[in-house]
Amino acid sequence: MPKFFTALILMSFFPLIACTSQEQADAKMVKGCKAAVSSLISPKEIIEVKKEEFSFEKTQDDGKLRSIALTIFEKDGWIEIDKTYSCLFLEQWGFMKTSHKALIIQVDIDGEITGKVDGRIQGGFDEFLKLTETIDKAMGQ
Repeated sequence: MPKFFTALILMSFFPLIACTSQEQADAKMVKGCKAAVSSLISPKEIIEVKKEEFSFEKTQDDGKLRSIALTIFEKDGWIEIDKTYSCLFLEQWGFMKTSHKALIIQVDIDGEITGKVDGRIQGGFDEFLKLTETIDKAMGQ
């Protein structure tokens, strides 16, 4: 009987230990956004991410929309400039935040959106599919 109670107590602490914080989720989504931007601005290259900004967008029934804006120092041949790009993710959390999944909704590159706008895919389905695969790989999903 004491072993049962010990096991029950240990199992009750597991969700607390396995929780994913918003900061951890944001770090994962930054990797995905950076990979998306890198693939869409090619042959330009990202030298460094100078600034990361996060905000919540309108809530959907099955998760929260998280906007990530990256100010990036990029190089295009001879020119090196700072530019800001943004990504919009749909976040899905598991029970008691034991898991987190982020699905790309759209990527904004200089006002040109690749992804979903009002439920329709902009920029072509194949391009969006390839972009999704790139992002999922970068985020380890």
